[in-house]
Amino acid sequence: MSPTSISWWLYKEQAAGKLDFPRGYHYEIGGRFRAPGAGSPAAGLEDGYGASLKEDARRYYGAQISLTVRGEMIPNADSYCELDPAVKDRFGLPVLRFHWKFSDHEYRQIAHGIKTARAIIEKLGGKVLTPELPPQKAIAVGGWIIHEVGTTRMGDKPDNSVTDSYGRAWDVDNLVIADGGVFTSNAHKNPTLTIMALAWRSADQLAERMRKGEI
Repeated sequence: MSPTSISWWLYKEQAAGKLDFPRGYHYEIGGRFRAPGAGSPAAGLEDGYGASLKEDARRYYGAQISLTVRGEMIPNADSYCELDPAVKDRFGLPVLRFHWKFSDHEYRQIAHGIKTARAIIEKLGGKVLTPELPPQKAIAVGGWIIHEVGTTRMGDKPDNSVTDSYGRAWDVDNLVIADGGVFTSNAHKNPTLTIMALAWRSADQLAERMRKGEI
C-alpha cells in the first residue's frame, strides 16, 4: 500500500502555548499485506493448532498499519558548519566540517507524536506492536530522510543571511544558490516543490539581470 498522510492539526493549540514544542509534524501512513511470519511485526501473534491456527493466520494477515512521524527540526546553536582546520580537498582548499545534534524541541515533538500514534491505533481497535521507546531512541538518525536544508540561508540583509530573496549571494554577485540551502528551517512537509519554485524564480531574475547587462 502506498503511504498517505495525516497533516498537522494542532496549530491553534500550539499558538495558545498548550504544547511543549514549537513546530509541527505529520504522519505518513503505511500498510502491508503479508503473512505474520518471520520479519513481520505480527510474527508470534498466531497461536494454536489446526483450525485456531488458521483463524489467527487469517486474522493477522494483511492487518498491519504503520504511522511514521515526520517533524520539523528547528535551527540550534549546536548545528552548524565551518571550514575544517586540517582536512583539505585535492585542490588544497579546506573542506566543510559539520556539527549537528537534535534539541529538546525535537525530542518533545517525537514523544507527542508517538503517544498520539499509539492512541490512534488503540482507538481503531488495533494492538500496538512496536515497543515503547524513549524519544531519544525512537527518533531516526540525522540524514535518514535526506531532506537536508539550510546553511546558506536567505534573508533581507547581509548581516543575517548568506543570500538575498533571489538566492544571490551577498558576497559574490554572480553566485546564485538554487537548492535547499536557502531555507532557514525545514518544515515537516517535503521541500522539493518549494525548492523548484524558488530555483525557477531565481533563474528568471538571473536571466533578467543578464539581459540588462548587469552580469
